[in-house]
Amino acid sequence: RKELNAVIKKFKHTHVEESISVAVTLEHWKEEILNSFTWINDRRISNGPCEGKNNYVKKILSNANGMSNFQRARNRILYSQNKYETYTMNEHTDRIKRIGNPRGTYKK
Repeated sequence: RKELNAVIKKFKHTHVEESISVAVTLEHWKEEILNSFTWINDRRISNGPCEGKNNYVKKILSNANGMSNFQRARNRILYSQNKYETYTMNEHTDRIKRIGNPRGTYKK
């Protein structure tokens, strides 16, 4: 905290407009900057895992060309993200797949 305050003070006392703007930005985001250096269980706090999950969901939806059935898309995402969960077929009794027309016969 002391070092960050010293850096902000140095930026504020310069007569360069851009440096003063940096000082204002650092002052505004001071708590967030200090929180980025917090260690819990020998690891720094990071939002990287959350960003990775969001990116994964975006990739699933883009590969599916925007699923029209929200419940099916939600189940697909939850199933693919929860590796260590177990599932049974008896859990879901309602049908979430759209009922379409039966396929016709084909001439060979």
